[in-house]
Amino acid sequence: MMTLNRRLLLGIAPVLVIFLFVGIYAIFLFSKLGGAIDVILRENYQSVVASQNMKEASERMDSGLLFMLGGEEERGKQLFQQNTPVFEKNSDIESRNITLPGEGDLENKVRQLHAKYMDTAAKFIALSPSDPARRALYFDQLLPTFTEVKETANRILELNQKNMVEANNEARRQSRDASRYMIGTLFTGFVVATGVTYVLARSITQPVQNLIESAQQLGEGNLDQHVPVHSQDEVGKLADAFNKMAAKLRAYRQSTTEQILQAQQTTESALRAFPDPILVFSPEKEIQLQNVAAEQFLKQIGGNIASLGTLSFCIEESLKGAADFQPTSFDKAILVNLEGSEKFYLPRVLAMRNETGIPIGVVVVLQDVTRFRVADDVKTNLIATVSHELKTPLTSIQLAIYLLLDEKVGSLTPKQTALLIAARNNSDRLLEMIEDLLDMARFEGGAALIEKKSISCQQLVEEVAKREKELVVSRGLELKVETEPHLPNVEISRVRIDQVFANFISNAVKYSPSGSVITLTAKREDAKNIRFAVKDEGPGVPKELHRRVFDKFFRASESGDEGAGLGLGIAREIVLAHGGNIGVESEEGKGSEFFFTLPALV
Repeated sequence: MMTLNRRLLLGIAPVLVIFLFVGIYAIFLFSKLGGAIDVILRENYQSVVASQNMKEASERMDSGLLFMLGGEEERGKQLFQQNTPVFEKNSDIESRNITLPGEGDLENKVRQLHAKYMDTAAKFIALSPSDPARRALYFDQLLPTFTEVKETANRILELNQKNMVEANNEARRQSRDASRYMIGTLFTGFVVATGVTYVLARSITQPVQNLIESAQQLGEGNLDQHVPVHSQDEVGKLADAFNKMAAKLRAYRQSTTEQILQAQQTTESALRAFPDPILVFSPEKEIQLQNVAAEQFLKQIGGNIASLGTLSFCIEESLKGAADFQPTSFDKAILVNLEGSEKFYLPRVLAMRNETGIPIGVVVVLQDVTRFRVADDVKTNLIATVSHELKTPLTSIQLAIYLLLDEKVGSLTPKQTALLIAARNNSDRLLEMIEDLLDMARFEGGAALIEKKSISCQQLVEEVAKREKELVVSRGLELKVETEPHLPNVEISRVRIDQVFANFISNAVKYSPSGSVITLTAKREDAKNIRFAVKDEGPGVPKELHRRVFDKFFRASESGDEGAGLGLGIAREIVLAHGGNIGVESEEGKGSEFFFTLPALV
């Protein structure tokens, strides 16, 4: 039995042999051409350069003698002496690089002429500048000898240049011949490869095409597929495996159809049993599944989910990969007018994701919280009313205590003074607590007006640090400010944001060990938001309490705090009213960082 691997190997073997031959021949050719080029550069080029340098040196030596003949004795001697070793050095180079016939004779002639020239030049130099024999010696002997030296050096140069041209022409000829041979070989390989490819394609692609068509039919739900098996190679085994898979799928479909129908009926029954509306949306934001309560809800709102702006936005964000929307407070409830009455629904939007975490749908549960919302409003109004009613008599009591302490109505004994100071402190704390309750009630009722003004982040942080520095220093702590440069302005209610900073800093002071540092920072959170934070070196906040520290009336049992647990809750409402976010980052034993973000002004 011939396997597919063997068929492919036998098919491409001739092509591999042809290309192996081409590769070996190319390596041989490149090596030969490289050797020829190396000969040109190594042998002839050195001789050309040496001959050229000898010509130039001899010209400068002759120029030196002419300078001396013209009366510039020292300049002429210097030029002659400088170029004499240059000539001799290049003559030595040429004598060691004799590679061509006749080149050695020319080099010997140059040496002899140079020796003659040097002897005559010595006589010339020895004569007095005013001696008429000097001029005759130059024109009768030196100039002819110089001319002959120059011509002989030039003949050496031309001889080597001619050889370089011939070697270059030979290399070109070899390259042309090799190109023709390689083109012919490659053409032969192309023809063979085309034939082999055609034969292999017909023997492989046809059964593969049958498999593809059957797989497409199988994907469309047509399980009655059978691929004919014409060979025992890998393609044949694949076709046989495909037939077995199709048979098992047919059997599986028959055995699971009833189970799927039963599961679908169970799911629909469970959804119908829920009193709250439940809707399942596809990635295209189309309703795929809904219970009876959801059908009635959609009829009452006219079937337009887009009219519920917040819910529609949360669905779109979840389909884009955002976190699930699971609110814990009634302020996220959606107000819907149904049959002339107002109802509040608290939405929960949960994304359905595949194995890679990509959303494939969204489940929306609308919990009817009308009774709870009304009860919450009653509670808020009751707290606001009681707090307001308590504030007036408490203010009177506080005024009386301050008058007594000022001894406006008579002197006090030390014991009376101590009792009144305790009463004053408790009344101050109680009044602050009532103010916090009123603030919380205003925010929950939507009556807390926020008048905003633009301010630079650096100015805001510096003024907060200046105002709170006395409190920090009085507790033996250090206040440090870190501000990122070139931050844009933010639009805030100065009184309310100062209240947030005061709450963060007072908490940091309360829990920081003596001698530690409290850091006040401002930096970019992203392109649209500025992050302000207060970081301390205290014991930290346990991870399980991070989400609860901003709840109303929350107090850590081990904190020993005598407050009502409203400070951070009010800070949260203030930040949310400004369109920002608030949070804490902390590890036990490593300090805490309370932060909030505000939108940056463009």
